[in-house]
Amino acid sequence: MPVLEDLWVFTDHGTPVIDFSKKGSVDKSLLGCAISAIELFSQKVSGKKIKAFNVGNNKFSCIPCLDEKIILVIKSSSDTNDKTVRKIGKIISKIFEKMFTIGDIEKWNGDLSFFDEFKSKLDLYFRMGDL
Repeated sequence: MPVLEDLWVFTDHGTPVIDFSKKGSVDKSLLGCAISAIELFSQKVSGKKIKAFNVGNNKFSCIPCLDEKIILVIKSSSDTNDKTVRKIGKIISKIFEKMFTIGDIEKWNGDLSFFDEFKSKLDLYFRMGDL
């Protein structure tokens, strides 16, 4: 079973940017709003941003990117090792940060083709990992 089942990229306000959802069964906008609300709640209650949360048999890990203007959300099995998920998240975050700046995201007009090269690099990364 792969470590990463699905990946979403959201702005810090919960706006969906990219998704690599194999089944496509999750409403990205709803998930983005939920992640944003959970992070806000966590910040108010504990003074810290949430790193991960479980829903059923799934773990959703939140990886900050671009000075926390972007949040990578990785869905994995709840029994997946946290260190492994965080390591993959950091690699994906570095790829994203090499390709985009905060200014790029702020000027982004919503056209998803803007992220096509990033998606291609991730596809290649995951295909190489399957070898």
